[in-house]
Amino acid sequence: MNSQTIKTELYTSLTNTLAHIFRTPQYIILFVTDVCWMRCQHCWFNEEWKARELTNSTLTFDEYEKLADSINQIKFLSLTGGEAFHRDDIVELATMFRHKTKLARYQIPTSGYKTERIVSATEDLLKANPDTPFRVDVSLDGVGEVHNEIRRISDGYERACTTIIELNKLKQHYSNFDVGVITTISHTNQDTVEEIGAVVEKIHPSGEWMINITRGNPRDPEATKVQLSAYKKAHEIIDRRIAEGSYQGHGGHQTAKWLSAKNAVRRQVISDIMEGKREGGGCAAGSIGGVIYSDGSVKVCEMLDKPLGNLRDFNYDLTALWNGEAARQVRRFIQETNCQCTQECFLSVSMLIQPDTWPDMIRERIRLG
Repeated sequence: MNSQTIKTELYTSLTNTLAHIFRTPQYIILFVTDVCWMRCQHCWFNEEWKARELTNSTLTFDEYEKLADSINQIKFLSLTGGEAFHRDDIVELATMFRHKTKLARYQIPTSGYKTERIVSATEDLLKANPDTPFRVDVSLDGVGEVHNEIRRISDGYERACTTIIELNKLKQHYSNFDVGVITTISHTNQDTVEEIGAVVEKIHPSGEWMINITRGNPRDPEATKVQLSAYKKAHEIIDRRIAEGSYQGHGGHQTAKWLSAKNAVRRQVISDIMEGKREGGGCAAGSIGGVIYSDGSVKVCEMLDKPLGNLRDFNYDLTALWNGEAARQVRRFIQETNCQCTQECFLSVSMLIQPDTWPDMIRERIRLG
């Protein structure tokens, strides 16, 4: 066998073994609604995608509860959408998963648009789950009108900034809470990275700034036309702050600094992918990480539209679905095709099984102090 065949067979065997051992994905992106407060230019989760891929009604609370009953443990749960804070019962939903699944950490990404609603629900979540690390990540995609243009809303920038500030105030009172800021670089904001970085440093000086790249098929096809130099510029800004000792990164739990170290290495991995320098394959989507949509459909990754099935057809038993024949076939497909993308979440879990990234993560962790 040649080296590529050996790699394919090794990672196919490894990912199938991990899926069997864990029974269900340990890193779950769970869509709890398909409703959003915005219509962002760069978003792949748009009307066209939803009309094509979401073919069933939204799961009820009772159905989410049945799903939770089939899961023994979750290391990391991202409650997303749409806008997860749009749900009136988001506190009860997250708390239910914490009670039933031995939940280690959870996170909610948000546009930050409705400050009072978000901050109130966040504090309720912290009170209901005092020992479970929790993070809220607020999107900030530009300064002033640039952010508003991307998000197609007139007052989104001011509201997002206010939400970041108010959440950071809350962070002072809860040791298990962390706040992140996410910027998705697109064609619209790529020339303003330094300005965004300056605002983030001003209103979010003691937390993580995460940099994403527009992916998939967004509402505005032009959004994907991103210069690599813009992405590298954001990395340089963060790297400079780390070198100066002014960058604290993630918090809220004992391993938080490792997440910041991982993010630093991941930015380099994404740069290498965009430049065609990194070989594909070795992806942990479908074994460690997975996606569950609001209609009950399950996929291995947001960027790979190969459904494994619908929870309703498996009596809400994620274990049975995750270890079924369709899942095994997709895991093999990923390795045989050297499947690779810049989806940050699945690069994160894949780095856990890619030994070439480990020395760099150790070095970055040392740099963070």
